[in-house]
Amino acid sequence: MRRTVVVMVAALATSLAAAWPASGAPERAPESQQALADVNGDGFDDLAVGAPEEDVGTLINAGAVNALYGSATGLQTSGDLFMQGSGGVAGSLEAGDRFGAAIAKGDFDADGFLDVAVGAPGEDVGAVNAAGAVNILAGTAGGLSGGPLFTQDNPEPVDQFGAVLAAGDYNGDGFFDLAVGAPTEDVGATGDAGAVTVLFGGPGGLTTAGHQTLVQGGGGISGAAEGSDLFGAALASAIMAGDDVHDLVVGAPGENLGATVDAGAVNVLAGSGAGLVNGSLLTQGNPETDDVFGAAVATGDFDDTDGDDVAAGAPGETVNGRQSAGAVSVFNGSPGGLANERLLFQGTAGIPGSPETEDFFGEAVAPTDSNGIGQWDLAVGAPDETVGTRLRAGAVSVFEASGGPGGVVAPGPVFTQGGGGLGGTAETLDEFGFALE
Repeated sequence: MRRTVVVMVAALATSLAAAWPASGAPERAPESQQALADVNGDGFDDLAVGAPEEDVGTLINAGAVNALYGSATGLQTSGDLFMQGSGGVAGSLEAGDRFGAAIAKGDFDADGFLDVAVGAPGEDVGAVNAAGAVNILAGTAGGLSGGPLFTQDNPEPVDQFGAVLAAGDYNGDGFFDLAVGAPTEDVGATGDAGAVTVLFGGPGGLTTAGHQTLVQGGGGISGAAEGSDLFGAALASAIMAGDDVHDLVVGAPGENLGATVDAGAVNVLAGSGAGLVNGSLLTQGNPETDDVFGAAVATGDFDDTDGDDVAAGAPGETVNGRQSAGAVSVFNGSPGGLANERLLFQGTAGIPGSPETEDFFGEAVAPTDSNGIGQWDLAVGAPDETVGTRLRAGAVSVFEASGGPGGVVAPGPVFTQGGGGLGGTAETLDEFGFALE
């Protein structure tokens, strides 16, 4: 079992933000892409791209974000480059900040322009190493501009606050809120238990006033804060109950289930007028050691019924004796709650490919309207998939939604670099499919 997989997924899975933001999957894909990607109000989708490993001068991994603005002819190659400490962006350039490691979009002040939240999980807060921070880039008619910087009240070394982000209206007041994961946060004396902070939006944008700090076992949330749970390693927003209030899905891939170490779990927190409250705890039907279920989560209405569904990756799942071949569980949503777990893995029920040791199928999951019919499908990354003789070249599988009860049922195409007209060439160690958004 590759021990770095969980933290790396948390840090990098949202490093590239496409037109669909981490703000919850609406019921219909095309409308969401039109409504939730325009930062300058011109009616065209824009794109924010994080480059957390960007070196700035001699400052290694300081990080940067590129904003590419849409037009009638598509994305413009000229755009804006944002770095901490310049162009009105709060903070200062420092090595290892990894500014751009996570991105989420939401209209935090309800002014009609999408704002962009940017995680810098390696940010030092005072003398506290890698405590982490989140910058806000405000949407305006002229494009993105600098905004406030948020850090934790009591930062600790290597909390990685801002490693994962999601946006949604969690209290139903019409303003987007921001969920910030700190998967290596210590809870009391419990190391790397993980925590999620929710900053609420308002007329002046996000504020720390009335913020929520969510940990397992606290405030009625299911589970208990345990060492290396990594609660908050993956986040996704959704609307599950048809009430127009966003819910939050939180992965805890290091969760132990009884004596089963690192089996993993997913907390579903329900949105309400008081913010996020306990919902349910999802686990696999047959949890095993090192499954790391919840290392990646995604939401979308895959079955075209009331309520979004939840997909959770378990890249450490053993399949037919092959360790870390990987699997994905899909739970169908309804007003009555999530149910009917469907397990997806390579080589079964018509799914292309075959399970191989350390494919890590499910290390990344994301909704996509791949065929343009207005129905969410599910993309699954297997970054260590062998392509021909090229080890860890990587592949992405697409599962097409059924359009009715039953959820994701039809295996679709499998993409590899250089195959089926796709650009690039499959090469050893490419890890194509490591991150999806």
